[in-house]
Amino acid sequence: MKTHPIAKLIVSQGIENFDHSMFSPEQKKEIYGQVAQIYFRQGRFEQGIKALERAGLPLPTETIKQVADKKLLLGKYQEAYELLAKIGDEKMAEFVRINFLDQ
Repeated sequence: MKTHPIAKLIVSQGIENFDHSMFSPEQKKEIYGQVAQIYFRQGRFEQGIKALERAGLPLPTETIKQVADKKLLLGKYQEAYELLAKIGDEKMAEFVRINFLDQ
């Protein structure tokens, strides 16, 4: 499947700087889905999650859980907590908050 030129534009200029109001819901899903794939390939998971949320597409919970685990190993506890909370893993998010984050 060929990457939509708008998806490339969004990745290059930033997801926050793009006004998607002129696109239909179907077009948004297609474009933001491709944007998310690009971001995930680049290792920019936070932006990929934002793209999926804007498209109304489900989050890849297993992939996000693996990224959160890696963040824990690297000592990036706040980022791990936010990812775990985003995918609804409340028990693990609470564990990270209690044991690794300042209260």
